[in-house]
Amino acid sequence: MADESTPADRHERPRRAIEDPRRTTLRWIMEFAIYVVVAILVVSLVRVFLVQPFLVPSGSMEETLQNQDTILAWKPAEPERGMIVVFRDDLDWLEPAKPAPTWKKALSWLKILPNQDEQFLVKRLIGLPGDHVTCCNAQGQLSVNGHVLDEPYLYFNSRAVAQRHFDVVVPAGHIFVLGDHRDSSADSRDHMCRGDAYPFPSVDSIQGKVVAIMRPFSRAQWFHIPSTFADVPDPVGDPPNSERATGTCS
Repeated sequence: MADESTPADRHERPRRAIEDPRRTTLRWIMEFAIYVVVAILVVSLVRVFLVQPFLVPSGSMEETLQNQDTILAWKPAEPERGMIVVFRDDLDWLEPAKPAPTWKKALSWLKILPNQDEQFLVKRLIGLPGDHVTCCNAQGQLSVNGHVLDEPYLYFNSRAVAQRHFDVVVPAGHIFVLGDHRDSSADSRDHMCRGDAYPFPSVDSIQGKVVAIMRPFSRAQWFHIPSTFADVPDPVGDPPNSERATGTCS
């Protein structure tokens, strides 16, 4: 078929349609909203299934952790002796918390922050169900199932308080936790020796294994389980049930 267009027609560039600025702005807002929703979903899924930031609430883990450090807890980790764990305060060891501000509740609803109606603690997991935990030998050392622990992370001001003697078997479904600041930590030993509260958090209360300090950046570091815990033998016999669990403290 013959080309009926003139030379001028063939060299003329096609004209672009002029888009309504209002439609351009609306499309940009919609795209931005989609990006925000996707980002929130990703953060929520990561927080629910993988890793969660927490704020260290006290000095009970000094010098390993400092008050107000932001730490990361890896949620899929199975409980192991020697790991630092974040756990829910199911035993009411803490005073009731003040109501959280609205913005924190909103972020909690979006699964970006932990549940603001719950409180959390951070300690080192020393004993698993069935473990026989004792303190102290002539050198002031802790033992688990007869294995003496080498704990270079310990920090204390009063040796007499830090090395207070006790003897306990951890009940089924529970753990025994101690703070690294051994004479200034309201932990399992402290509550057992005071006799005013149940000293064993439940395994189910564990939120995750602390793997790193995220802030401040000057203290950023990764954590691993101290090698001394690798030599702890398995407990002998079945763990007692929680109703009959007993321990002695002197």
